[in-house]
Amino acid sequence: MDRLESLREQVLGAVVPLPAERCTLAAAGGRWLAEAVVARRAAPPESCSAMDGYAVRASEVAGPVSLPVAFAVYAGDEPPAPLPPGQVVRVFTGAPLPAGADTVVMEEQVREEAGRASFRAAARAGDNVRQAGEDVAAGELALPAGARLGPRQLGLCAAVAADEPRVIRRPRVALVSTGDEVVGLRTPDSNGAVLGAALADMGASVSRRAVGDDLAAVAAALQAALGEADAVLTIGGVSVGRRDHVPAALRLLGGEVRIHGVPMKPGKPFLFAIVGGKPFLGLPGSPSACLVAFEVFARPALLRLSGATEVRRRTLALPLAEPVEGRAGRARFLWARLDEQGRAAPIGRDAAQVRGPALADLLLHLREGTGSLPAGAPVEAWLLEDGR
Repeated sequence: MDRLESLREQVLGAVVPLPAERCTLAAAGGRWLAEAVVARRAAPPESCSAMDGYAVRASEVAGPVSLPVAFAVYAGDEPPAPLPPGQVVRVFTGAPLPAGADTVVMEEQVREEAGRASFRAAARAGDNVRQAGEDVAAGELALPAGARLGPRQLGLCAAVAADEPRVIRRPRVALVSTGDEVVGLRTPDSNGAVLGAALADMGASVSRRAVGDDLAAVAAALQAALGEADAVLTIGGVSVGRRDHVPAALRLLGGEVRIHGVPMKPGKPFLFAIVGGKPFLGLPGSPSACLVAFEVFARPALLRLSGATEVRRRTLALPLAEPVEGRAGRARFLWARLDEQGRAAPIGRDAAQVRGPALADLLLHLREGTGSLPAGAPVEAWLLEDGR
């Protein structure tokens, strides 16, 4: 395990999920399961037709044959009777099969006239039938604990009658931007805009504030943030300049700084502390450095707080589209795009860039000790998938 990965594990080990609660599916979107969802109802709940057609006993349609149509069943209907011997039933997609039927012949292969259905060929047993519980049986695991309830997962919960899943409480995150330049509007708070949206996309309830470069004001803003939130993120003020007041403000508040400075570029000034039992994540002010530190440390920590099982980005090994220059030492991160040839094409290299992160769909992780790399060299690419 390299130094950076060891520090990530240290941060994650200090964060525990928030308490759990039950809620309706309407309120559960974007949250993580505190316990597994077990199907209370099978999906599908009963054997039904996968096609518009005719429900038959396959043994009675062993070749071309004409049989009387007993009745019709639509989706939502209850069959009025079992399938009579030597007869067929007109069914439509989603209609429950009458007892005795084991096959559906699609309507394109049948001609119905004067109450009789003429079949052109033998039916194959089981064709076009969705068996009860073939997707999820009653009592079977539908979703594991730690899974995120996105749109498709909510649909599964509804299908198996898991109407009030037990989920982790939605985290309250306070986002504090620091700096006279931000308060005075000389510099747009682009970092706050990005992180506010990223936190909301992760399902957090976000409050934002800005504070100037004054130690007492920074301490007061952090105290207020800690009083209302489960976790606090700050932007700027964590380096070693005369106006970087966040570390001193944490000392005034009795915070325990566990990490300050990490072996990566950009994002070296990252700070992690525990204050009053709550995680505190201090991010650098330069835009690219801020977002890299968020991806490496803050995002996984807040996902852990939210109850997620998988807190890291999915990764692929991709070839570089062009050479990358650099010296061995700290881990390096580069924003990149996936090109049409399936290669990772870096976008810019400056810690202050904002366009690169906006255009990127990959974050390349060049581990410590990696120097210059030629085009075609394999690199670790983090997939920047929103809503995961």
